[in-house]
Amino acid sequence: MRISLSLRLTRMVGAMMLLAALAQAPAHAQTFPNRPVRIVVPAAAGGALDVISRILAIKVGEIWNQQLYVENKPGANWIVGMDAVAKSNPDGYTLLFVASSGLTINPYVFKMPLDPLRDLTLVATATHTPFVLLVNNDVPAKTLPEFITHLKANPGKLNHASNSATTILNSELLKARANVSYVDVSYRGASQAIVATQAGTTQLCFVDLGSGSPAIQGNTLRALGLTSPKRYELAPDIPTIAEQGLPGYATSSTTLLLAPANTPKEIVDKISTAFQQARESPDVKQKLNAIGQAVSTESLAESIAALRAEAQLWRQLIAERDIKFSQ
Repeated sequence: MRISLSLRLTRMVGAMMLLAALAQAPAHAQTFPNRPVRIVVPAAAGGALDVISRILAIKVGEIWNQQLYVENKPGANWIVGMDAVAKSNPDGYTLLFVASSGLTINPYVFKMPLDPLRDLTLVATATHTPFVLLVNNDVPAKTLPEFITHLKANPGKLNHASNSATTILNSELLKARANVSYVDVSYRGASQAIVATQAGTTQLCFVDLGSGSPAIQGNTLRALGLTSPKRYELAPDIPTIAEQGLPGYATSSTTLLLAPANTPKEIVDKISTAFQQARESPDVKQKLNAIGQAVSTESLAESIAALRAEAQLWRQLIAERDIKFSQ
């Protein structure tokens, strides 16, 4: 059977276009970046996520001799910014900087127009920090075991200052593992939770260590334990919750750099290398440590495995305790 000339031409053009596309990705990677790169932070300016992103953006800009700028795009528990990046052109010029809870908690408690683990590609991890359990100084407990005993003797009588989906889940994990109960009171952000606990309106709160450090150092609140799986390098004197009788209690917050899915591997690798170089720079480490953030050292494979394990932990806890969140 003869194939028509027009069909042959169509196939030839198709093959040429495919070859051109395959050749184009490495070429783009060689010239990338040749214009400013946008980093979307799905939170308001001034918070830890915003500060970390700007520290790294400045350093990567120096490495590349190219501008990186941060665009704050808050809304709907980070979902607005995350969705905008997932739907952007996968060319490396639009990136997302977000905490791990955006990938490991949000999909199980909020309605999302995207699947973060499917629609985004992990490019690099930046920092990690644990949460710390703080109690009012009038609470008659100096250690976590003493506090658990106090909670069991007073079921439902103490108040917890909930201030984010992550801190609520850390609290629920404590309730489940220690078999205790107390009342959750919602606040907007760590600062409000800390003030309420200092005032005695609430008796305990979970906050990120960076937010809680001034209260710990000023002795206005008592630190009973960190959520990290092992002693945290920036606060080695604070014991972990796990080592105080609740083995397996291990959570933390990791900041992540992601790109839209289908971003060419060559470009992902180039961005990843630059951000790893930036996070390991002595001046960057010093700035990050000053705000309670330790620099991540995990490989991408290790980070992806950790994210999947964390997602499984929260998904199971949410289902077991029937936890509901308002959008």
